Amino acid sequence: MDNKSLDVLHDHYKESFSYIREREKNRDRNFIIVTVIIGILFLQIQYPVNFQGALGKLSVQKMEIHLDALPLAAILSMTWTLLLVFTLRYCQSTINIERQYKYLHKLEEKISTILDDEIYCREGKAYLNNYPLFSNWVWFFYTILFPIIVIAAISTLMSFELGTLQYPTYHKVYDVILSAGVAVSFTLYRFVPLFRKKRKR
Repeated sequence: MDNKSLDVLHDHYKESFSYIREREKNRDRNFIIVTVIIGILFLQIQYPVNFQGALGKLSVQKMEIHLDALPLAAILSMTWTLLLVFTLRYCQSTINIERQYKYLHKLEEKISTILDDEIYCREGKAYLNNYPLFSNWVWFFYTILFPIIVIAAISTLMSFELGTLQYPTYHKVYDVILSAGVAVSFTLYRFVPLFRKKRKR
């Protein structure tokens, strides 16, 4: 009975681990995209004339779209939209990965109980034991520093947009709503859970 249970748990463990690895690739890709979009926003808001001059034409299925002829306000709003979309995907995938790792640790504990040995703990106890200082720094950057940087960056960019760019009011209102969505997403994803943990303690 234990052998059968062990086979089922081991197969499920491998599937779960593969699932996490695939989600991690998506998370890392979304992280890069979010970072690039923020850089593009910086160029659009701080150097709008230079940004428009850098735009050329885009060919899509034998159709040419002259990006430099599009209103800068519209392009900026599209960029804010993309930032919110990829922010949601990044936060969602990160939360999903964290929850799956907790589940994976439970599977390891269960398998270790059947084996009567703690050797089956690659992603749990073995990984966390003697955790390198650099890994702590990487964890701090991704989970604490990066969300703070993003929130600070979009707040600064939005204040510049509202204060220096002479764009239509409806574009600015739309952009404010989207930038607030990005800030709220990162706050709910990272900081609210931390505050809840402190209260429980």
